[in-house]
Amino acid sequence: MLNNSIFSSLGVLSNLKYLYLYHNKLKGRIHMKDLNSLKYLKELDLSDNKVTEFVPSQAELRLMNLRVVDLSDTILSSLAGLSNLKTLSLWNVRGPIDMNDGLRNLEELHMSCYSEWQILANLVDLILEDSSLPLNFIPTLSSLKYLHLSFCYVNDSFFMHERQNLRNLEELLLEYSSLPSNFIQVIGPLISLKKFYSPFPRNVNQSLSDFCKMTNLRELFFSGNNLKGSLPMCFSNLTSLEKLDLSFNDLSGNMSALKSLASLQWLDLSFSDLSGNMSALKSLASLQWLDLSYNKLQIPSSLGYLFNLSKLQYLSASNNIIYVDEMHSVAPRFQLRVISLSCCGNGGSFPQFLYHQHDLVDVTLSHIHFKVNQFPFWLLENNTNLKRLHLVNCSLSGPFQVPFPSHLVLEDLDISNNFFSGNIPTEIGAHLPSLSSLNMSKNDFNGSIPSSFGDMSSLQILDLSNNQLFGGIPEHFAWGCSLLEILALSNNTLQGPIFSTNFSLMSLSQLQLNGNNFSGMIPNALSNCSFLGTLDLSNNYLFGKIPSWIESMYSLSTFDVSRNQLSGRIPQWMGNTSNLGQIDVADNHLQGLIPRAFCNLNRQLQFLDLSMNNFSGILPSCFKPSNIEEVYLSKNMLQGPLPNAFRKSSFLVTLDLSYNHFSGHIPNWISNLSQLSYLLLKRNHFEGEIPIQLCKLPHLSLIDLSMNNLSGGIPSCLKVTALNKVPDHYSWISYNFLGANRSISIEESIEYTIKSRSYTYKKRILQYMSGIDLSCNKLTGEIPHEIKNILMLYTLNLSHNSLIGPIPRAFSNLRDIESLDLSYNNLTGNIPPEYALLHFLQYFNVSYVGNPFLCGSLVGKNCSPIAPPKAPSDGAKDHGFIDMDAFYASFFACYIVVLLCIGAVLYINPYWRQAWLYYVQMTINSCYYFVMDNLPRNFGC
Repeated sequence: MLNNSIFSSLGVLSNLKYLYLYHNKLKGRIHMKDLNSLKYLKELDLSDNKVTEFVPSQAELRLMNLRVVDLSDTILSSLAGLSNLKTLSLWNVRGPIDMNDGLRNLEELHMSCYSEWQILANLVDLILEDSSLPLNFIPTLSSLKYLHLSFCYVNDSFFMHERQNLRNLEELLLEYSSLPSNFIQVIGPLISLKKFYSPFPRNVNQSLSDFCKMTNLRELFFSGNNLKGSLPMCFSNLTSLEKLDLSFNDLSGNMSALKSLASLQWLDLSFSDLSGNMSALKSLASLQWLDLSYNKLQIPSSLGYLFNLSKLQYLSASNNIIYVDEMHSVAPRFQLRVISLSCCGNGGSFPQFLYHQHDLVDVTLSHIHFKVNQFPFWLLENNTNLKRLHLVNCSLSGPFQVPFPSHLVLEDLDISNNFFSGNIPTEIGAHLPSLSSLNMSKNDFNGSIPSSFGDMSSLQILDLSNNQLFGGIPEHFAWGCSLLEILALSNNTLQGPIFSTNFSLMSLSQLQLNGNNFSGMIPNALSNCSFLGTLDLSNNYLFGKIPSWIESMYSLSTFDVSRNQLSGRIPQWMGNTSNLGQIDVADNHLQGLIPRAFCNLNRQLQFLDLSMNNFSGILPSCFKPSNIEEVYLSKNMLQGPLPNAFRKSSFLVTLDLSYNHFSGHIPNWISNLSQLSYLLLKRNHFEGEIPIQLCKLPHLSLIDLSMNNLSGGIPSCLKVTALNKVPDHYSWISYNFLGANRSISIEESIEYTIKSRSYTYKKRILQYMSGIDLSCNKLTGEIPHEIKNILMLYTLNLSHNSLIGPIPRAFSNLRDIESLDLSYNNLTGNIPPEYALLHFLQYFNVSYVGNPFLCGSLVGKNCSPIAPPKAPSDGAKDHGFIDMDAFYASFFACYIVVLLCIGAVLYINPYWRQAWLYYVQMTINSCYYFVMDNLPRNFGC
């Protein structure tokens, strides 16, 4: 660290031109006489010091560039002797600045906005960054040519001193700054302005017509300014305009106002609401770069309107309406390098203009339905510089053909979600050797995985999932693709062991082999994949124990081995992995206690599925995951009262504890789970009343408390709404929960009973469902008549309780109800006839047997009072023509004789005796399994 004494020792450096002393211990005054010996000094940097003043001297320095940071209020007045200074950089200057007598030749000033200014008559370039301009900032800037305001807060008084002050302004940059709504009108005419750049300002509502008088304007960047309405026709005056960016606005109408901008080279109108066709663009002969994506424009697949734009190289028109028009026999004049026409519409055959392109580098034609039965290998053969080709969801079919000769440049190929069939070409590795990303998922490819994939030494991403591939993973592939980071082979019929001993995929970060027929143990070869973050081996036939080497995989965040045949216990070390946030070991043969080491995952755990195993005991008292979103512990043998495990899990969306032996009361802290949507506590031993705290959960979609010992009444305040119908300010929950930005990569299903049958539902279906199941409990009282909180209910099951009173007439307002079960209660009265108007109601069970006092047309019982029959007198007894005493005696005698005869026959004939006993045993077994399968479902309790 240097101090002020450094200047006295610089005399020997008489030819010094540049001196940088930033971030030292300079402070107080600096005497100019100490710098007199540096007569050639041009640039001085004293930033990040504590200099307060420059003491002048008679000699004049040639200093032209000075940079100082953290100055006092009076420092500028001491710079008057630096008459040659042209560039001055000052930050964190506060207080008044008097420039009347000095720095008349200053051309470029970089400064924060905390100060009060006087006069900078010859100022040419003013740059203000990350600042706040005060109300009394009123400079005279008659010579100003360049004004840059980045991250500044500007109010009206900045521009209100003289309307003609900025007539010479050529460049105005207002990047991410707060401006008055009419700032262009306040400034006055900017007749010399050539470049206006104002992306994403704060609190601006400017009209585009204010730019029409700037006839010298060459570049206009006004994206994200909340512009509304159509493009003004006066834009035709801007004949010098070369670059125009109006993206991320709410513009509507057509583009006819642009047809006379012959000098336009760069046009971005993306992310707006424009409509109409592209005819206005056919006269823009200078256009090179065009982005019309995310509008409502009618885009012809032939691009006929653009055929004469010979300079066009970049075209993006994705997310518009693509339609098939007449084929053009002539070749277009343009040679595109980048084209993106993804979504939406019917493209017919491949556009003819593509056959005439030879310079393509990037092609994206996804989500257009082409009627083509082969892969466009000619596109690769014609464009030898093509690096990226995406044909996702294009309805392409037929075999996949590789180009000839080999394409040595292609790096990214995505043909997923099509109908390609047949084998993957065995020579694919030789013909596409430079691929770094290949996605062939969601097709109908069959056969084995070609070993030539191992020749793609640059391959980093390979996705062959959701096909019909069989066989094993080629050894040459597992050895040759040493740079592979993502490997997805999910949902095929691959078999055998996962990897052999020859394995060099050390760079793997995601491995997805789920949904195959792999067998054997989890391979030890994966222990060398130190970067592995996602390991999905679910839905296979793996056996053995969870290997101990996973403990050393510090990058592992997702571990899914569900639906295999693994056995043993959950290892203690699983709680020691620092990044593990998603654990799914469901549907295996694991057993024992849930380890206390899981308490170490309290902060990072987001997803936990231990369902369909043989876990027993209670949840560890220290297990309190604060960031968990989904919990599945169903179909185990867990017991005890529900602990405080999830008391502070405010992000919890799904809690499934069904089919266990939990007991005690449903805790009152359930109201802390503010994001809870699915609460499944079916078939446990919970008792007590349904907690009123459930009414405080605004996002509940499914509640299943059936087959418990709950008592008391049904809270009338229960609120249930399907996720796809939540209010706007709750919509982000559905969005995060269902996919787009989900941090959870595992999608688990939920079991729920509808129409007396249990079904499993994926989350993509559950978002459209809402239901309440309180069946098979000991609930009493009347059914609540208040339904305003369940108007969008789809299923309601209150059967097998002790509810009394009438069926609420208000239930007839449940217009979306599909299943309603009120059977086996003590309900009385008339069933409202309005129920017949519930068009979506497919299952309505009120069960006359279970509710004998219900009546009405829906149960075929008249509700009119009927006089009871008269009792006969004692002297009028008449048994009819049958003597009942003789009948009972003869029936009993015959019954005894038949039994004796059967016993005698079985005693005499051993073969018949064995067959009879076998039949009895089979009947007993059949009855037992019938009761076990159907009693909980139909009679349930």
